[in-house]
Amino acid sequence: MKYFDNIKGKLVLAIIVVILIVGIAGYTKISMDRKTILLSNKIEEKVLRLVELATVKYNYTNIVEYEDKVQLSGISVPFTNKKFIVKYSGYIKAGIDLSTIEVNVKNKDAVEIKMAKPQIFENVIPEEEVYFYDEKDSIFNKLSFKDLYVVLIQEKEKMKEEVIQKGILNDAEKNGTDIITSLLEGMGFKNIVITFK
Repeated sequence: MKYFDNIKGKLVLAIIVVILIVGIAGYTKISMDRKTILLSNKIEEKVLRLVELATVKYNYTNIVEYEDKVQLSGISVPFTNKKFIVKYSGYIKAGIDLSTIEVNVKNKDAVEIKMAKPQIFENVIPEEEVYFYDEKDSIFNKLSFKDLYVVLIQEKEKMKEEVIQKGILNDAEKNGTDIITSLLEGMGFKNIVITFK
């Protein structure tokens, strides 16, 4: 009988201790927070003078499915598959480098302009325009930031080639010619010759 009284006493004591711990935790609102520390150091800072006339901006949105797995003789090795779907938006700007312009004023009505052919100035995918879906990795093949980085670099190059093939540089040349012609006409020139070298 004494043995059971001893067990009951210990059980009651344990219950009281648990109630006290829960009560104190609830009263003081003890919570676990994750603390993130971000260290940022400026390595280099430059202010550059730009002499660019951007005449075309091409906006795009794409979805890419990335999958990577280890294969031996064409057979997929279990637990080595990783994949994600990424949706991203970006833009490409093309135009004329105004530092290459050569101006030859023939008379008060005639002017000849020579400049370098248009080029791509910007090819940008803003971080806030990148969204992930369906992320999965495996024990032996973990997803990493490098996977996303490689995919986005490849996509930027692919989009650059695609818009060049679609004629973005031709559009930049035409728009640049129209803009410069309009400016020169506003200055009183009537005979305007623009050539790209």
